[in-house]
Amino acid sequence: MEIRKKTESKLLDRVELEVLIPERAGKISRNEAVGMVAEEMKVGKERVGLITLKQQAGTRDVVGRFGVYGSEEAMKRTHPQHLTVRLMTKEEREKLKQAKKKAKTPTTEAK
Repeated sequence: MEIRKKTESKLLDRVELEVLIPERAGKISRNEAVGMVAEEMKVGKERVGLITLKQQAGTRDVVGRFGVYGSEEAMKRTHPQHLTVRLMTKEEREKLKQAKKKAKTPTTEAK
């Protein structure tokens, strides 16, 4: 894994990375990519947010963009929620969906 670009954003409490992962096109999952970046940056996986993973035609390399946050709170504050949901397992997504339904139900009954 090679870090191509590293930009620090003190205001958002994160480091934005562009990473080249050679010879892994079609063979790497989102969670694996997050794990590799977390290991490289020596932080927990819960502080790494995946933005994009792109593969180019004619090459086996994968280019990914990640945000490595200073704390979990900073990640929750600024990292888009839908990108976090993509990293969840099917069961975790279903639990989240059920929790949102339960949270909505009392407000509709109160009206």
